[in-house]
Amino acid sequence: MQIADSFRFRWQFGPLFFTILTACLICTNRLSWHILTTPLLTAFLISIPTSLLPKILRTVVQIAIGETVVAVCLVDAYCQIYLKVPISPHIFSVISQTNLSEAGEFLSTFIGPSVFLQWRIIGLLLVGVLFPLSYIPAIKIRIEKRLLHLFPKGRRTCIVITVLLVICLVVELPATIRFLQFFRHRADPDFVESLIFRNYHQDMPTPLHRLAYSWQATNISMRAMEMLRANTYGATIDSTSHRSPHIVLVIGESFNKHHSSLYGYTLATTPLQQQRMENGELFPFTDAVTPWNITSNAILHLFAVGPYDSDGTLAHRILFPILFQRAGYEVTFFSNQFRIKGVFSGATSVAGNFFLSDKEMSDSLFTYRNSRFSPKDMGIVRQLSEYYAEKTITPFTLDIIHLKGQHFDYSQRYPSEEAFFSVEDYADRNLDRQSMLTVMHYDNATRYNDRVLDSLLLFYESMEAIVVFIPDHGEEVYDDLPVQGRLFQKPDFYQARNEYEVPLWIWCSQSYSELHPDIVALIKDATGRPLMSDNIPQLLLYLADINSQWTSEEQNVLSTSYHKNRRIIGGEVDYDSIVTND
Repeated sequence: MQIADSFRFRWQFGPLFFTILTACLICTNRLSWHILTTPLLTAFLISIPTSLLPKILRTVVQIAIGETVVAVCLVDAYCQIYLKVPISPHIFSVISQTNLSEAGEFLSTFIGPSVFLQWRIIGLLLVGVLFPLSYIPAIKIRIEKRLLHLFPKGRRTCIVITVLLVICLVVELPATIRFLQFFRHRADPDFVESLIFRNYHQDMPTPLHRLAYSWQATNISMRAMEMLRANTYGATIDSTSHRSPHIVLVIGESFNKHHSSLYGYTLATTPLQQQRMENGELFPFTDAVTPWNITSNAILHLFAVGPYDSDGTLAHRILFPILFQRAGYEVTFFSNQFRIKGVFSGATSVAGNFFLSDKEMSDSLFTYRNSRFSPKDMGIVRQLSEYYAEKTITPFTLDIIHLKGQHFDYSQRYPSEEAFFSVEDYADRNLDRQSMLTVMHYDNATRYNDRVLDSLLLFYESMEAIVVFIPDHGEEVYDDLPVQGRLFQKPDFYQARNEYEVPLWIWCSQSYSELHPDIVALIKDATGRPLMSDNIPQLLLYLADINSQWTSEEQNVLSTSYHKNRRIIGGEVDYDSIVTND
């Protein structure tokens, strides 16, 4: 074979090889042998087999693979720049749950001109544009002629490639074994969870490895769903007295506790809640945290209940609404965020998709579930009113209401005519105008949320009802950190304060307070106790007086036997330790 022909044979995989290698290296933050050899090995293993394909098919396949790799690297680079973490199971979970409306809001909020000032983004976009151009015959010939001067001997080039492959294989053998270990533990969700909690994805040197890991974690998570499903379907109760006939759980969204005037914020964002507190009907808890700053994970822990002495994994838990079903309660779910949807439905845990997307599980948990979203949360209040207007209220009900709350884009969470705060209210803060506008929109959304919550309480005032409110997680709004949104990384003190501390309160209607003074007294005594949102199921079971193998006095915050467990946030950090130390 002539030298030129030999080189052209190798150039059949050359453009794809250099594209994969360059894109992966652009996404690295540090240099090491592992960081260099893994992209090299990955580029070789993907590109060389494609060179054996027929010419036309080879071109189509290589361009498709190359552009896909660049797209994955673009997502990874964006996540590193703006979310401070590369592609991970958390990110994969959020992306796979997002509907078109949320995706549009995300793009309009977080993708602007500044994106194109980032060198990683610019570099990857250039790679994505230049790569397919290298297959144009005129350009391809020019490239080959220039590279022939660099590699005048075909045999030497083959030797260099072979040596590089051997070095990469030797260096990468331990890491490859560790990576494949993850794929071998297909039936062990606890093992997978431990890797996720240790942020194993951050040790992976290329976006392709991180994507494969996140995808596999989701598949394992879906199998974990089957375990949770089996436990839930098999759950039974021992007894109930229906102590509280009408129980309501309201789940907020992205609610920074420190932007609530109920908790001391300087602007009047929650005046209606404050008024009800002053009237002695609403009782705020001062030390509540959520284990996750991701909706799917946080709400899973809010719904999952297990024996007190279990290890807390899904293998030993059930979803608490099934116990209310067994006890004869009518259980409804009004959500302004989640519907039955998608090919990814049915996954759980930090790796997977939102568990309430599973239709079979949803049908088993709820007597009724709304089927449409509302542009603003007040629409959910109207849906609730319409539902009860069309039916006779049953003796025992559990209503679970999931609001859009202060989910970004904050400006879309409240009607413009109800804007209360203006940018001038933030003139004393060390923020640029755009940041002040963002905080203004957030506070206006919080004040509108206050009116939505008050409207819900007005609806239940005529019933013997008790309402528990807690959001899924908090939000960064340019307070202690110059950040909007949430950071998917190991939480520090400031993240714990803004993203994991959450407001929690219990409201009792007048008739409920008159008929259950003992419970009201227990609530007043418990407002200062430290708890996590995963204690809420036990609280609700106590209010209904549902007794079963799943109930535990030690986990019920209203009980004198209540025992605070370690409050682990983000899967690995002891909340009380970092708050005390800082």
